[in-house]
Amino acid sequence: MSALLRSLVVAAVAGLCLACGAGAGPSASEVTAKVKTGGRPCGVAEAAGSIWVTDAQAGQLLRLDPATNEVVSRTKIDATPCELLFASGSLWIVTQSGRLDRVDPATGKTIARIRTGAVSYDVAFGGGAIWVTNREGRTVQRISPKTNTVTKTIAFPRGGKPAGLGWAAGALWIGDDYGSAVYRLNPKTWKLAPVRSGGAGAAWIAVNGKDVWVSNRYSGSVTRIDAVRRKAVKTVKVGAGPVNLDVVGGDVWVPNDEDDTLWRIDGRTGAVLETLKTGANPAVVARGAGDVWLSVHEAGEVWRIRAG
Repeated sequence: MSALLRSLVVAAVAGLCLACGAGAGPSASEVTAKVKTGGRPCGVAEAAGSIWVTDAQAGQLLRLDPATNEVVSRTKIDATPCELLFASGSLWIVTQSGRLDRVDPATGKTIARIRTGAVSYDVAFGGGAIWVTNREGRTVQRISPKTNTVTKTIAFPRGGKPAGLGWAAGALWIGDDYGSAVYRLNPKTWKLAPVRSGGAGAAWIAVNGKDVWVSNRYSGSVTRIDAVRRKAVKTVKVGAGPVNLDVVGGDVWVPNDEDDTLWRIDGRTGAVLETLKTGANPAVVARGAGDVWLSVHEAGEVWRIRAG
């Protein structure tokens, strides 16, 4: 074999390993579509048979048709939208501009604009309420979906900045952008209790039953916390800058926005199943139409991934 041919074979094999990662082979996942959205796609959610994506740059809500993998509508919403959630029959969108937008997914129209704190960051549903973190306001707010009003504001511990949210085992779990612990909010007493995450920058949260998964942004790891025992039970090394992870099909999918990778972890064992190379700045992952959807922020794309 010539030196040139050997180099071509080595390059091809390396490319396959980068795309398939530790789970190469029959369990490897496949990118089935790269939807060009333009702008800066951020949050992703499924509702009313469509995939919804926020464009943080244009201040728009995009509707994608999963049958064609095309953008079929764009609606103006409040500035700098990112995370969104489908709950209580509506889409709830944090906009980082002091508003939580409530949108009817049947029509795509905004039906409420709820004033929140400074730089609203993430949104979750639990205990019959919508919850929002305000990163710069350093508060967590409870919002009634019946009245579209804030019914409670809880101050975050001094020095921390509230980030991701999740509801598990009858309580709200809150990430801290700069801390080494997440906080459990008791919805009856309004008390916050720290639970160490096993890493630094315990910012983003995904929940699966009684499991709370936390991305440790500055440690390049994710930690599984038993929400009942309120104790970290497993920490897994991932890529650089893990951000808004999610649990899809029992597996934990972790975008890493500093090394442009997406990691897939077995939600039961904590084993790394595969690593996929992405475009620039993967941001948010979510389930939809039987697949995994990933917003690739700086690339202006949303990827559709069929799990292996």
